[in-house]
Order: sequence, then structure tokens, then C-alpha cells
Amino acid sequence: MLGYIRTSQGELRVREYEVYRALYCGLCKHMGKCTGQCSRMTLSYDFVFLAALRMSLLGERPILEKKHCLMHPFHKRKMAMRSETLAYCADASALLVYHKLLDDLRDERGAKKLRALLSRPFLHTAFRRASKRHPALSAEIAERLRALSDYESTCADQPSADQPAAIFASLMEAVFADGLEGSNARIASAVGRAIGHWIYLADAADDFFEDRKRGRFNPYLQRFGSSPTETDWENLRLAMTGLLLEAERAYLLIDTYPTDELREILSNILYLGLPEAAARVTQNEKTIQPKGKKPT
Repeated sequence: MLGYIRTSQGELRVREYEVYRALYCGLCKHMGKCTGQCSRMTLSYDFVFLAALRMSLLGERPILEKKHCLMHPFHKRKMAMRSETLAYCADASALLVYHKLLDDLRDERGAKKLRALLSRPFLHTAFRRASKRHPALSAEIAERLRALSDYESTCADQPSADQPAAIFASLMEAVFADGLEGSNARIASAVGRAIGHWIYLADAADDFFEDRKRGRFNPYLQRFGSSPTETDWENLRLAMTGLLLEAERAYLLIDTYPTDELREILSNILYLGLPEAAARVTQNEKTIQPKGKKPT
């Protein structure tokens, strides 16, 4: 369900993109240090958004340093270093990825299950390290994913996407707000809850035709039927826009930022990147074309 929270890169100014990429590279570096080298295979831009938000709430200014890395051994790149926030995001990523992997082992079949089975030994060390530092969060993620799996297996005939989305929203709320207090926790909770709900709806839309083909659960199969209309997709876009408005209202409660770049990165994602992703997963040709095929 990850991979939807990205910037609209062309709208970032050079210094903003430099910080965004430094956060991404810094997160990769922290993953190698905190949860092991294999965990870096699961690196996601979604957690750069989480890092930028928590840094903004905590007043943490990114410390950028030029470093070598495995992917770019001959040229140093700017990376955000010595960051408690990035260390937390590395742990949160390890927990979420591993628990989702266990969920796939229980519920999936074929190639997806085989991929999860082969990945498990490599990611277990990352999970064990992160779970030791954040046992309550690990338990919360496991509980929410079990609840989501139970819903999808026992309530497949329910024409509601909001009920399973609310379960995933509560999971992301816990991830966003863990360890924060007061107004910081409330803002992070509100953003995480809205973004988690949005991610579930986006992922279900993106996977609609694949799920229909393979006979997997998808809430829109009951709600829209096997052939959704453009009106169905438009209603979904409106619902997703409403969720982004909820996230934006919470985001606007942040009074001050440690750097202008963090503010602009968050604004870019919320106001441009996520709407672009929503448009992509509900694009017009999806009403007649399976995912991955272009109209003739």
C-alpha cells in the first residue's frame, strides 16, 4: 500500500529538491544503521513525508552532509545525518513492511506469497531491532493489520470502502504520532489518519482491475460492480479530495518550521503530489482499460 506519497518534482525549487533528496538518502543511511542493510531494499518516499512532518513538529533542522553510498560509490551525495526523526522513520518502516509481509503470507497466493516467503529471512533482523525499540507500536501495527485482514476475509460482500480504510487509517495514525505529545501528537494523528484513509482508497482503486481478474477482495467490486463508470471514479476522486482537505487543515496548524524547505516539501506533497496520484489511479481510461495497458 506504500508508494503513493510523492512530491510533484517539477514544482520543487532546486534547494527544496536538494533537501527532499537528502532526506531520502539520509533515511536510507539510517535504515542501514538502525535496522540493517537488507532493510534498505524497502526504502520508500512515503517515509520521507513522515520524516518531514515530524521534523517540522519537533523543530528539527536537517543536518546535511556529503557522503558516499552503495548506490553512488564514486560521487558523494548530500544526506540528512544524525537525526532521531530519521532513525524513528527507519524503525517505523521496518515494522510496517514486516507486518505487511506476514499479512501477505497469511492471505496471498502464488508469486506474491512466494516473494513474501523469500523476503522474510532478510527482513526479520530489521523487524527484531525495530520491535525491540518500539514494542507498543509493533503490537499496534500487527493488531490493525489483523483487523484489516479479518474484515477483508469475512466482510467481502459489504459495499463499503470506508470501513476497511478506517482500520488502515488508525494504523497510520499510530505510526505518525508515536512518541509525540500534546499538540504535536494531535496534529500528527490527524494527518496520519487522513493520509492512511486516503492511501487505502488509492491502493484499492489502483488495484481494481488486477483484483477483479484474480478474484481478490476489493471494496469497489461490491460498491461499483465489475465495470465502474466515470461517475463512480469521479465520486471517488471527490472523496479522496475531502480526505486531503482534512490532512491540510491539520498541517496548517503547524506554527513554525525549522526550515522553509520542509514547509515547501510538505505543501508540495499535500497540494500537488497527492492530487496527481489520485488523478492517476482514477484516470478515465481505467473505466475501460486494465491497469498497465494503454488505450488504443
